[in-house]
Formats: sequence, structure tokens, C-alpha cells
Amino acid sequence: MIVPMKKIYLIVQKKDMVASLEGLRGIGVVHVEPVEESAGSDLLKIREEVNVLSQGIDILKVDSWGSEQIDVKDWTETVNEILFLQSQVGHFQESIARRQTVINQYAAWGNFEPKDFDVLKGKGVFAGLYELPEKEKSKIPAGAIVYPVSSLKGILRCVLVSQTPFELPFTKILLPEMSLDAMNVRQEEEKLKIEEAQTKIKEHDCYFHAFQKILGRKIDELRLEEVAVGMKEDQGLVFLKGFCPINLCKDLEAKAKEHQWGMVIEDPSEEDRVPTLIKNPKWVEIIKPLFTLINVLPGYKEVDISPIFLVFFSIFFGILIGDAGYGIIFFGLTLFLQNKFKLKVKDKAPFFLMYVLSASAIIWGLLTGTFFGTLLLGKMVKPIWAWLTDSGNVQLVCFLIGAVHLTIARGWQLLMKMSNFFSAMAEFGWIVVVWGGFFLANAMVIGKPIMGMDITKCLTAIGAGVGIVFVDIIIKSKGRIGDIGIGFILLFFGTLSACTDVVSYIRLFAVGLAGLAVADAFNEMALGIGFNGVLAGLMTSLILIGGHLFNIVLSCFGLLVHGLRLNVLEFSGHLGLEWKGFKYQPFKKTEIVSV
Repeated sequence: MIVPMKKIYLIVQKKDMVASLEGLRGIGVVHVEPVEESAGSDLLKIREEVNVLSQGIDILKVDSWGSEQIDVKDWTETVNEILFLQSQVGHFQESIARRQTVINQYAAWGNFEPKDFDVLKGKGVFAGLYELPEKEKSKIPAGAIVYPVSSLKGILRCVLVSQTPFELPFTKILLPEMSLDAMNVRQEEEKLKIEEAQTKIKEHDCYFHAFQKILGRKIDELRLEEVAVGMKEDQGLVFLKGFCPINLCKDLEAKAKEHQWGMVIEDPSEEDRVPTLIKNPKWVEIIKPLFTLINVLPGYKEVDISPIFLVFFSIFFGILIGDAGYGIIFFGLTLFLQNKFKLKVKDKAPFFLMYVLSASAIIWGLLTGTFFGTLLLGKMVKPIWAWLTDSGNVQLVCFLIGAVHLTIARGWQLLMKMSNFFSAMAEFGWIVVVWGGFFLANAMVIGKPIMGMDITKCLTAIGAGVGIVFVDIIIKSKGRIGDIGIGFILLFFGTLSACTDVVSYIRLFAVGLAGLAVADAFNEMALGIGFNGVLAGLMTSLILIGGHLFNIVLSCFGLLVHGLRLNVLEFSGHLGLEWKGFKYQPFKKTEIVSV
């Protein structure tokens, strides 16, 4: 549920501004919106300090766990030293990579000293490195001496030497700056420099927690300065604008009376950019990490689809992964990670989400008899519901899921538009179109009409739904022919889109089938070798483990692409959800979590 907000105006005397902001930050419930542009040298300075500290912490983050922590005397000097050392590491790594490319390029020529070519030239001897087709060696001038170096696929690498300058129609190889031996020595020297820099960086791990505390103070200082600069001043008074959850406004009002702040509380206007705060029951809150991962948030005036998203994404996960064995791996890995990091991770929602998703994959795998594919343990694992082993039936299930999913979206819109009869009826028309598309998909894709709905009847149903929607278009156009024409064109493409959206849910079947095919391909390959002997058993085990791990990775990519798409695009499109929101971030003290 999206928490209702109130718009807040806080008015204080300029002399009391800092104290008032400290008090407001202590409450920590107002999302502040700058009234004036936030700029100034002080802000730039603090932002730079926050940036520098953040970079230093990021460098230490990987290796700081378990290090004994102490306070730092001069954080600026220490962090700058860490950044300098890290820049040296990056510089030498880049230098080594570039030089290695040159080494690989000249490795086939062997070790030689490039300066020797200049020495020879000074003595009247001209030499160069060339690559030429062996069959064209006859084009080399008679006075030139050929010293072959190597040959590959008919291409001769050679050194040509002559007492007179010459130009040949062959590829001349530019000389490197130094010999291969010198380059390899330089590589080792710079690798040692990297190790030395990394060792010095590690010596600063003891300041990690101190840096975190300082960063927290600097972020608070920055936020306070941003809010102060963003306040509008007029005749000795300053005021700020913000938004507060409606259930916390009483606490804010009580604080305002206590500190004698002037305060105005009103409903947000249509023009206001109101932040989004979502609060749901605990069982729904487990979907939050996924929203954070894909960085989407509904707008304040939109709707929260968290419960629907959780239910259907879990179903999509089960079908797309589609293997009980993989589900058990996900479940076991999640259990292991929760036990390992239970003291370091306060938010347990990601773990509970993975338990739900893993259970969905296990259930679907058991229903279809899929346990690390169907060939490996085919004789031991039988499907609980054999009906789902038929491709046509699975496609039917996918189309049905799609129709139900989109019907929920359109039905939701219908309920929101109940105040306008014709708009509500238009949503009902779209529901008719969706189900017409469902029956049409079964008739055309699967080839098995349901409930006697052949193609003609499906098109009739779709036409009826379109007619209902078209009535709303006519009503809204108020007889304007141009608006009716545009509405009809949009309706035509919308109808095509609605039908194809239902069909698009077949991706659940296709991706799941592809995962099963890959799993059984590795199973067949491994079982073809068998376990007859130590070496054969080792090869078979490697193929099974490597193959199924590879398939799990592919399945996860498919899940991220297709499982999320059906919720974020297809469902949200039918609901009119545009994900315009931005996060509610109250003005409060920063909490830095040590890791």
C-alpha cells in the first residue's frame, strides 16, 4: 500500500534556522523538497569530502572484515594516501595489460634488441622485420639476405638484411621499444609495485569503521547544509517545504508546538512531486529487495502491485526454473548464506523471498517429474501430475496465467474508474478482448479450441470487446470526428497488443523447455560415458556438475529477462502503471552499518 502523504511548510526565524533543522532531523519524518537551488562553495566542499570518503571505504570494504579497528587522527591525509595507492595499482595494471599485448605480438619473433637495428644502420647495414607469403619469396631483392624466424599457415616471418636501403611490397613490422626480455622484466617489476601498493592499502584496514563514522557525520552535515541552502528567506523568516506520512503528522505537530515552529499542513496538489512510501504486511514486504534490485517504484498517485507481483513472480520463477533439483540447490544455498551472515544482515527479506521462490521451483519440478532434467533420475522420479508433461497442456497453462494476470490488471482499473460508467465499461471491454485473445491463442497456437471457441467465435468475442471500448471513445470525443479517428487507430493497435500480450506468456513454456533441453543434453552426454572406471566416473561427474551449473546460470538470466518483464511491462501496461515514483527519504540522522 502506498502511504498517504501530507504537504508540510515549516516557518521559523532565520536566527533559529539551524536549531530548528536539528530538531526536525531528530524527528526524522519529513521528506524535504528544496524551495531554492542547492548550490554554494560550502556544499561543493562537503560533497567532495563525502565522495572522497566513500571512495576510500569502497577500496577497503573487501579486506576490512576481521581487522582490529582503531581511530584515525587525520582522515583526509589517510584517505588521500589510500586513493593515491589505489591509483598506482590501477596505473600499473593498465600498463601491464598494454605491455602484455605487445609481448604477445612479438613473442613469435623471439628475443632481440631493437637498438641493434639502429647500430647496424649506422654501419651501412639495413635490416627489418617482415611478414610475407612463402610463395612470394622470389620478389625479395637479390642483394638481400633472408633470415627466417618462423612460419605459420604459409606466412613467413623473417629478418631481411641488405647493404642498400630497400622497400618491399610486404608487411613491415614496426620495432618495439625494448626487447622481450626487458619487457618481461618490466612486467615483473610492476607486478611487485602492485603488491607493495596493495600491502600498504591493507595496512589501512584498521581505519574502516572510523571512516564509516566520519562518513555518516559528513553525510549529515551535507544534508543539513542542502536543506538550509534550499530554504526560502523572506523578511527575516525562512521556510521549507516537505512531505510527511499522514500517520506521523501528529508527532510532527506536537514537536512544532514544543519548539514554537510555524507549520502549515495540507494535502498535496496535482502539481506536487510527492515521494512514494510503501508499507505492506510482512509476507508482502519480502518482495522489496527485488524492487530495489531493478530500481522501480510506483508514483505516489499510482498503485502498489507488490502482492500481485510477489504471487505471479513466484509462479513465473517455478515455471522458468522448472526443476526440483535446482530449487533444492537454491533453497540450500539460501539457508547456508542466512546462517553464515545472520548477524551481519539485518534485513532478512531477501532470504525469505528466495525460500518462497525455491519452493515454487521445487513444486513445479515435482509436478512435472523434473529433477536435474528428466533423464538422469527418470526411473526414480515420476511426475505427480502427468498432465503437465504434455507441451500443449503447459502452453494452455501459460496462456491461462496470462489471461488471469491481465484480467487482474484490467479489473483493478475497472474498480478505480467506477465513478465513470463508460470508462469502467471500457475496462470490461478490454477484459473481453483479453479472454478473446486467450481462446484465440489456444485455437491457433495449440490447435485445440476450448469450450467450442473456434477462430470465428474468438474474433467475434474480441470484436464485442472492441465495440464496448469504442463506445467510451465516442463518448469522450464528444462527437469530434478527428478524436474518434485517432481513438479508433489507437484502439486497433491496442487490441493487437492485448492479444499478443496474452500470447507472450508462452515465453514461460519456451524458456522452461529450453532449460529442460539443456539439462537433458548434458545428462545424455554424461550417461553416454557412464561410471565404468575412475576416469570415466570423473569425466561424467564433471560434465554433470558443470553442465547443470551452466544451465542454472542460463535459467537465472531467463528469469530476470522474462519473469520480470511480464510483471513490469505486460501487467503494468494494462494497469496503466508507469513506475514514475521516487523514494521517500526523510530528513534524519544517517545510519552507517558496519560490515
